[in-house]
Amino acid sequence: MKRLRLGIVGLGLIGGSLARALKGRRGAPEILGCDKRREYARMALDCGAIDSIATERGIASCDVVVVCVPVRGSVAVIERIGRRMRPGSVLTDAGSVKAEVVARGRAAAAKGVSFVGGHPIAGTENSGFPAADGKLFKGRTAIVTPCPGDDEAAVRTVEKIWEMAGARVLRMDPATHDHVFAYVSHLPHVVAYALVHAVGTLDTNVPLGYSAGGFRDFTRIASSNPAMWKDIVLQNRPEMLRAMAHYRKNLALIEGLIRKGDEDEILAYFGRSKKIRDGI
Repeated sequence: MKRLRLGIVGLGLIGGSLARALKGRRGAPEILGCDKRREYARMALDCGAIDSIATERGIASCDVVVVCVPVRGSVAVIERIGRRMRPGSVLTDAGSVKAEVVARGRAAAAKGVSFVGGHPIAGTENSGFPAADGKLFKGRTAIVTPCPGDDEAAVRTVEKIWEMAGARVLRMDPATHDHVFAYVSHLPHVVAYALVHAVGTLDTNVPLGYSAGGFRDFTRIASSNPAMWKDIVLQNRPEMLRAMAHYRKNLALIEGLIRKGDEDEILAYFGRSKKIRDGI
């Protein structure tokens, strides 16, 4: 049986971790990689994460291509590669915003090429190939976002790649994905950035070096790549604005209770939140 050829565009944290996770697995594909940062591609080749370095044109010759670049730049890459791929091949991505990417990817794919959106729910505040970890996806969830009429075999091909990397796979339509992740992923990052910004720009001196554990734990994700998160919140702008409005409403509610000194309602508010969090 012919060995699958997998191309990975973008060998940062996600693309590099995917390459590392697949290498050595039973039935692992031959992996071609490319990255605009040549040092990442060379690192991936030198450590054996990929079998060879390729250009985008070379990547387009693969059976399956996974685009792992920042979301606002991913559409252009998907369109360039999708037009060059041969019938029967599969194109997918790993971005955390799906509706626009899926629509543009399906429209751009050459005749006979399947585009299936993907989003592994994994990451750290670190970025780049040096942060790549072959165990990053183990036990995590990977979302696959097929549309009505998509080729089932192509969808299963994408699912199998993430399963081989160690993830559990869940299907979700693109619009639902963007609505859900605006609240459970994108909003928390914005809130963390805003909290650090608020404390860091106080008129009075608050030495962050002495910050409490709660502040450090809550704001860890504010160390994430700012350029990447700028792209995410802008590409998912409508859902982000709705999520932020909902958050302001709930923040205003607890603000009002504190202003009134309503002990019972403050306790109930915190209690409801604790119960929800404990159930996650």
